Amino acid sequence: PWRRSYHKRKKAEWEVDLDFCEEVKQTPPYDTGTRLLDIMDMTVFDFLMGNMDRHHYETFEKFGNETFIIHLDNGRGYGKYSHDELSILVPLNQCCRIRKSTYLRLQLLARSEEH
Repeated sequence: PWRRSYHKRKKAEWEVDLDFCEEVKQTPPYDTGTRLLDIMDMTVFDFLMGNMDRHHYETFEKFGNETFIIHLDNGRGYGKYSHDELSILVPLNQCCRIRKSTYLRLQLLARSEEH
Protein backbone atom coordinates (compact mmCIF):
# COMPACT_ATOMS: atom_id res chain seq x y z
CA PRO A 1 0.00 0.00 0.00
CA TRP A 2 2.89 2.42 0.65
CA ARG A 3 4.29 2.42 -2.89
CA ARG A 4 6.25 5.45 -3.99
CA SER A 5 4.84 7.43 -6.91
CA TYR A 6 8.18 8.31 -8.58
CA HIS A 7 6.36 11.25 -10.17
CA LYS A 8 7.74 14.76 -9.77
CA ARG A 9 4.38 16.47 -9.30
CA LYS A 10 1.96 13.74 -8.23
CA LYS A 11 2.47 12.33 -4.76
CA ALA A 12 1.28 8.94 -3.58
CA GLU A 13 -1.84 8.90 -1.40
CA TRP A 14 0.15 7.95 1.72
CA GLU A 15 2.37 11.01 1.23
CA VAL A 16 -0.55 13.45 1.50
CA ASP A 17 -3.03 11.58 3.74
CA LEU A 18 -1.71 11.26 7.30
CA ASP A 19 -4.60 8.89 8.10
CA PHE A 20 -3.83 6.58 5.17
CA CYS A 21 -3.33 3.62 7.51
CA GLU A 22 -6.95 3.82 8.68
CA GLU A 23 -8.03 3.03 5.12
CA VAL A 24 -5.43 0.26 4.81
CA LYS A 25 -6.58 -1.37 8.06
CA GLN A 26 -10.07 -1.76 6.59
CA THR A 27 -8.87 -3.28 3.31
CA PRO A 28 -8.24 -7.00 2.76
CA PRO A 29 -5.78 -8.61 3.36
CA TYR A 30 -4.69 -6.07 5.98
CA ASP A 31 -7.97 -6.10 7.89
CA THR A 32 -7.42 -9.59 9.41
CA GLY A 33 -4.51 -11.82 10.28
CA THR A 34 -0.91 -10.71 10.57
CA ARG A 35 -0.39 -9.06 7.18
CA LEU A 36 -0.28 -5.49 8.52
CA LEU A 37 2.29 -6.48 11.14
CA ASP A 38 4.27 -8.24 8.40
CA ILE A 39 4.31 -4.93 6.51
CA MET A 40 5.61 -3.18 9.63
CA ASP A 41 8.40 -5.76 9.96
CA MET A 42 9.26 -5.26 6.29
CA THR A 43 9.34 -1.50 6.92
CA VAL A 44 11.86 -1.94 9.74
CA PHE A 45 13.95 -4.27 7.57
CA ASP A 46 13.91 -1.81 4.66
CA PHE A 47 14.90 1.08 6.94
CA LEU A 48 17.80 -0.83 8.47
CA MET A 49 19.17 -1.68 5.03
CA GLY A 50 18.30 1.66 3.42
CA ASN A 51 15.92 0.20 0.84
CA MET A 52 13.51 2.95 -0.18
CA ASP A 53 12.62 1.19 -3.41
CA ARG A 54 10.09 -1.37 -2.18
CA HIS A 55 7.62 -1.69 -5.06
CA HIS A 56 5.75 -4.76 -3.88
CA TYR A 57 6.03 -7.96 -1.90
CA GLU A 58 5.27 -11.58 -2.72
CA THR A 59 3.28 -14.21 -0.83
CA PHE A 60 2.35 -17.84 -1.31
CA GLU A 61 -1.15 -17.66 -2.79
CA LYS A 62 -1.84 -21.23 -1.69
CA PHE A 63 -1.94 -20.13 1.96
CA GLY A 64 -4.26 -17.13 1.47
CA ASN A 65 -4.07 -14.43 4.12
CA GLU A 66 -2.39 -16.83 6.54
CA THR A 67 0.85 -16.71 4.56
CA PHE A 68 3.94 -14.62 5.15
CA ILE A 69 5.59 -11.90 3.11
CA ILE A 70 8.54 -12.84 0.92
CA HIS A 71 11.16 -10.07 0.64
CA LEU A 72 12.49 -10.36 -2.90
CA ASP A 73 13.08 -6.82 -4.13
CA ASN A 74 16.11 -5.59 -2.18
CA GLY A 75 17.95 -4.16 -5.18
CA ARG A 76 18.52 -0.66 -3.83
CA GLY A 77 19.35 -1.76 -0.32
CA TYR A 78 22.50 -0.50 1.38
CA GLY A 79 22.24 2.74 -0.56
CA LYS A 80 23.56 5.85 1.16
CA TYR A 81 25.35 4.76 4.33
CA SER A 82 25.51 8.34 5.63
CA HIS A 83 21.77 9.06 5.28
CA ASP A 84 18.78 7.53 7.07
CA GLU A 85 15.74 7.93 4.80
CA LEU A 86 12.96 8.51 7.33
CA SER A 87 10.20 8.31 4.72
CA ILE A 88 10.77 4.53 4.73
CA LEU A 89 9.25 4.53 8.23
CA VAL A 90 5.99 6.22 7.19
CA PRO A 91 3.94 2.99 7.56
CA LEU A 92 5.15 2.67 11.17
CA ASN A 93 4.46 6.32 11.83
CA GLN A 94 0.96 6.26 10.33
CA CYS A 95 -0.15 2.94 11.80
CA CYS A 96 1.71 3.11 15.10
CA ARG A 97 1.86 -0.71 15.27
CA ILE A 98 4.75 -3.11 15.64
CA ARG A 99 5.13 -6.68 16.83
CA LYS A 100 6.32 -6.91 20.40
CA SER A 101 9.11 -9.28 19.32
CA THR A 102 10.31 -6.77 16.70
CA TYR A 103 10.21 -3.94 19.21
CA LEU A 104 12.19 -5.96 21.77
CA ARG A 105 14.79 -6.91 19.15
CA LEU A 106 15.20 -3.25 18.17
CA GLN A 107 15.64 -2.38 21.85
CA LEU A 108 18.47 -4.92 22.05
CA LEU A 109 20.12 -3.44 18.97
CA ALA A 110 19.83 0.08 20.38
CA ARG A 111 21.57 -0.68 23.66
CA SER A 112 25.15 0.41 23.96
CA GLU A 113 27.67 -2.18 25.05
CA GLU A 114 28.12 -2.24 28.80
CA HIS A 115 31.69 -2.60 29.99
